[in-house]
Formats: sequence, C-alpha cells, structure tokens
Amino acid sequence: MSSLTVEDDQKWLPTHVQVTVLRGRGLRGKGKHGTSDVYTIIQLGKEKYSTGVVEKTTEPEWREECSFELQPGVLQGGGRNGGCPAGATELVLIVMHRAHMGMDVFLGQVVIQLDKVFHESRCVKNE
Repeated sequence: MSSLTVEDDQKWLPTHVQVTVLRGRGLRGKGKHGTSDVYTIIQLGKEKYSTGVVEKTTEPEWREECSFELQPGVLQGGGRNGGCPAGATELVLIVMHRAHMGMDVFLGQVVIQLDKVFHESRCVKNE
C-alpha cells in the first residue's frame, strides 16, 4: 500500500475571495426621522467596491456580491511578512450614511483577517 503526501508547495490556496453583503442591523439613524441612507464600502488592499444606497432605514438589506483577487502568496505563512502589501489580508467593510449635503457619515466598520479565517481550520470559510 502506498502513501500519498502533499508537499507544502502543492497545497490548494484560493486566488479570489467572494463577499456577499446581506444586511445591516440596528444601525444608528443619522438622517431625518431617525433613519439613514446607508451603503457599505468593501475593501481589500487597494481594491474597493461600494453597494447601492438603501434609503430611509436602520435595517438595510443589500444582498450584493463582489469578488476580489488575492495577491499571490498572501495566504501562505500568514501573509503579513511575505512581501505582500499592507492590508492585503484585511477585508474591511465600512458602513456609511449618505449625506445629501456635506460629507457622508461613518456608521461603523468591521475588519476580517483573511489569513486567520483561512488558516484556522475550525473556522467556517463561508462566513
């Protein structure tokens, strides 16, 4: 009986990450009548995607998807010291209120460390 082993350089590594922004809950109302005109900015490295604006709500629902290409080698060995640019493993979601006059208002953000999600086997990879 022969035994097959997979060398480190032959392990599967993802080349893209697909993000689905489903909804927001319990957001602060920054506009008239205690609601907001809300959108989300998704960023990975220098790439950005912005959802559409959901108006007059504190419970927006987008159901929008976007895909980002991962830098080669970004998930190997943690990605931070492998010559990859800063932020290459950080998926950042920023929720904003669109202001009709003046600057848009920051409502909140979350940062997901993709290298940790990928390397921690107990973590579900579709969350």
